[in-house]
Amino acid sequence: MVLVQLALAAVLSSQGAAPGLAAPDDSTVAARPWHTAERWRRTVAREPAPTRDVLVAGARAQLAARRFEHTRSLLAAQPWLPGDADALGVIGEAEFALGMHRSAADRFAAARRLTVGAQAALFAVREAVAREATGSREDAVAAWRVARLSGLTAIDDWLRLREARLTDDTAAARALLRTLGPGPAREAGIVWAAVLLGAGDSAAAQRAYAQLGRRREAIGIALGRGDSVAARTMLYGDAALGFRGDMAEVVPELAPLLPPRTASDFVVLARALRLEDAASQAVAAVRQALARGDSTGPTLLLSGDLLADAGHLWSAERAYRAAVADSAVAPLATYRRARVLARLGDAGAARALAGFADTHPGDSAAPSALYFLAAHLAERGDRAADRWYAELIRRYPDARVASLARFRLAEAMQRRGRLDSAAVLYRDEVQRAAAQERAAHFALGRLALARGDSADARVTWTALAARDSLDYYGLRARMAAGLPPPSIGAEADAPAPPGVVTALGRLDTLRLAGLDSEVVAEVRALVAGPPGDRAALLALSRGLTERGFGAAGVRLGWIAFARAPADPGALRAVFPWPHRDALAAEAREFGVDPLLFAALVRQESVFATEAESRAGARGLGQLLPSTAAEVARRLAVSFEPEWLVLPDLNLHLAAAHLAHLMDRFDGRIDAAIAAYNAGATPVRRWLSRPGMDDPDEFVELIPYRETRGYLRAVQRNRWLYAALYPEAVE
Repeated sequence: MVLVQLALAAVLSSQGAAPGLAAPDDSTVAARPWHTAERWRRTVAREPAPTRDVLVAGARAQLAARRFEHTRSLLAAQPWLPGDADALGVIGEAEFALGMHRSAADRFAAARRLTVGAQAALFAVREAVAREATGSREDAVAAWRVARLSGLTAIDDWLRLREARLTDDTAAARALLRTLGPGPAREAGIVWAAVLLGAGDSAAAQRAYAQLGRRREAIGIALGRGDSVAARTMLYGDAALGFRGDMAEVVPELAPLLPPRTASDFVVLARALRLEDAASQAVAAVRQALARGDSTGPTLLLSGDLLADAGHLWSAERAYRAAVADSAVAPLATYRRARVLARLGDAGAARALAGFADTHPGDSAAPSALYFLAAHLAERGDRAADRWYAELIRRYPDARVASLARFRLAEAMQRRGRLDSAAVLYRDEVQRAAAQERAAHFALGRLALARGDSADARVTWTALAARDSLDYYGLRARMAAGLPPPSIGAEADAPAPPGVVTALGRLDTLRLAGLDSEVVAEVRALVAGPPGDRAALLALSRGLTERGFGAAGVRLGWIAFARAPADPGALRAVFPWPHRDALAAEAREFGVDPLLFAALVRQESVFATEAESRAGARGLGQLLPSTAAEVARRLAVSFEPEWLVLPDLNLHLAAAHLAHLMDRFDGRIDAAIAAYNAGATPVRRWLSRPGMDDPDEFVELIPYRETRGYLRAVQRNRWLYAALYPEAVE
């Protein structure tokens, strides 16, 4: 599918490929495939008799936008198709995506015969992948050999790896697997296991997969050999020792083939289902374990956890109460029972939490119990929270939650006008250099201002800005003190070193060939072995970010930043802005500040175009399909969930969503950002509390730790983007 995204022209210079790879439309190069597809759809519709060029360009645009049926309909009936390599490649990609693998393979083969050099080699790769998908091993091996002999030297080791995987001759496979680069070498063990299996040595293949941690394959082979005992041991026995790799997915997937029998089997299944966020199924599994006589403390504790996850709080309370009888888990069960009682609003919750801290003062959860008690009371507006915050600080002054307690208690004192008491707490936090030190330092400036001492406030904030110039609080202090934004110098415009050009060219060739899993493996290898030279490190970071691998690019940027924190190039690598024009255009269309939007995208996806969260949020703006569909309906935009990885459509919907939230919160940027992360309903609830009109107060009093950090990060990003990219400031 990536064949049509031919903007990656570095492949031509990096390996001497022959000319002839057609360039895509400029807007596709600018990462706007959705807009391009819409424009070409209108163009084709307006033409009474569209020419070959119009049809192929339109089909290419539709393909880039993942509209595969439309792509195929534009080309399938054209009389000139059999003799047009470009069109054959485009329709082949569409048919491959639609599951028409045999037809796609034939299209690629025909296109290969019409071309020469690098283009023919790329079509051979696509043919080989399609032949593999049809299950025709011999035809696929032949196609891989054609590809290897056609001149794609930059990725020859990857092609050898793919051919070896389909080879039954172990000697031939060994020869193909010699002298692999770092990326392919990481995959060689898996390929060798597949070779052993193909050669009929299933026992050796099973051992090889097991040693590689590929339990799914190893268990599948054991079942195929009729060795259900070994399969069951690998699935339930080894998993009981700890979930490694993909075992949390493997256990629920293979359980229907190897149903759990014993109580311990059901415990393993319950733990795996919990990790897969399948709360109700996990509860059912642990009940089976209990029904089979496993009433041990750890299983009762797990039962309580699962019931609490599923919202069955009274049942969870009973399970925790039963677990207390086992001395090995009694403290933890007592603590978790007390927290459940608090969630239930039970009058005995405070006594239970305080009692736990009194009974188990040395337990690591004791400080958390006191903090949870205080926070629970504070949430209800009960001033008794102050007493428990103070008690936590007294008993456990160095605990992490004591830092939070100092800050929360100081804020409460400040709201009640007890400024001296608040100052003592903030100073204690600063002097201890505890977790909330910078927040407390900034708060001391606010206290000075509340007393009417603006000079002292400015001195306090200036000192913080000088010490932490790029941190959220350092940047906020700079603004509060009236200091100018940080000045970050420009970078020298230097060409990428030859080694980086070669590495990125190799990556581009893999992308052009549509070898997506190999692309991911190559990126991992590049990040695992970063260059030592500064120029090479930054050039590789930029190159990866520009190609949609923002997380990898930023990771390399952090390495450069750790080596030279004052380097402007390293800072821009950590806070990049790829495809700036496309992002800015989407932001401006909906009246959103482009700097703010870039800051939000940086926090959501680190500019990784195909990023996906555990919750299912996807793309640059990390939109849930349900949210994206709702926004698309408001905009009257066609939408399919698989389109969320289209960068410009994702940005279009994300910018519209952010603008909608800003409207809902009367232009309050901080509230809109918080709602982007946590949803509008809790933000409405938070804003109803006293003091939330103050933006500084709002960010500190958000009860969700993740959302507090998210809001600070996005605001910091926005301030840094303004300093790093001053030309974008309107």
